[in-house]
Amino acid sequence: MRITTILALSLLLPTLSLGEGHAGPSEKRLPLPKELQGSTIPDFNVRAIDNETEFSRKNLADEAKRLGAKRVIFSFFATWCENCAIEFVKLKENSARLKEKGVLVYLIDVGEKIMQKGDKVKEFVSQYAGDAFPFYFNQNLSLLKNFGIIEQSATGGELPVIVVMDANLKALAVFTKAGNDFPQVLWEDL
Repeated sequence: MRITTILALSLLLPTLSLGEGHAGPSEKRLPLPKELQGSTIPDFNVRAIDNETEFSRKNLADEAKRLGAKRVIFSFFATWCENCAIEFVKLKENSARLKEKGVLVYLIDVGEKIMQKGDKVKEFVSQYAGDAFPFYFNQNLSLLKNFGIIEQSATGGELPVIVVMDANLKALAVFTKAGNDFPQVLWEDL
């Protein structure tokens, strides 16, 4: 009986380690929202935890060019999102490989105010992603709205959302779940 239980658990553990809903391939949203179908993503402005430093599309384009990026990733998250924590662990575990493949990853907290939740967000990122990737705040969900991922009138949305762009900031895909092919799907042909 005990050997059967151990065998059953050993078969389940690979699936459980990916988290609920993560068995199988990453889920891609099709088609791309019309707002992301242009030659570059819409302009944006997010803030660092100091609530003063801003990061925009121009900053991102300059950084991608300077670092020779092949792909740019926005991973939208919030501290209440369990699947975001699982995704961050996978990103952290693969940070060297992502860098080797020319993939820049930016973590974007959505809907949480810097002044009230900044320390909690910083702790969440540190716990699950370490210091492998920069993180920013989009306190009012405007990025998800301007990217056409949620309706303009929305006050929240399902997370995580992962936007994959090429080096010129043209959106290639939007993923709504990181599956067992994650993060390799970020650098593969889409």
